[in-house]
Amino acid sequence: MIKPLLFVYGSLRRGAGAHGRLRPVAYCLGRASVAGCLYDLGPYPAARPARRPGERVHGELYRLTRPAALAALDRYEACDRTDPQAGQYRRESVPVQWRGGRAQAWVYWYNRPLRGARRLPRGHWWRP
Repeated sequence: MIKPLLFVYGSLRRGAGAHGRLRPVAYCLGRASVAGCLYDLGPYPAARPARRPGERVHGELYRLTRPAALAALDRYEACDRTDPQAGQYRRESVPVQWRGGRAQAWVYWYNRPLRGARRLPRGHWWRP
């Protein structure tokens, strides 16, 4: 069975507050990026698919060692797989660029309005 890949850009990254949720069920393949826009919501970021060419969100790529972990991560991200537009985030498979080339990985896109959110034009977010 092929173990899925997951791209993370916020609180699940190494050194961030929620990384402990990911560490026991995945291993890091390294830095990566996806086509998208990143916003600072304060305690965590929000990413949306790119609106213009060249927009990138930077983070890390993980291989999940337990595919069932996606269900727990969906709960953490308030992702409703039965109604993807209803959750705070929605999980989609997207192309990812990383040192190993290109891959297809899951990412959590933000579903809520971005009123008052500051756009991060370089696509990097960090809050330990």
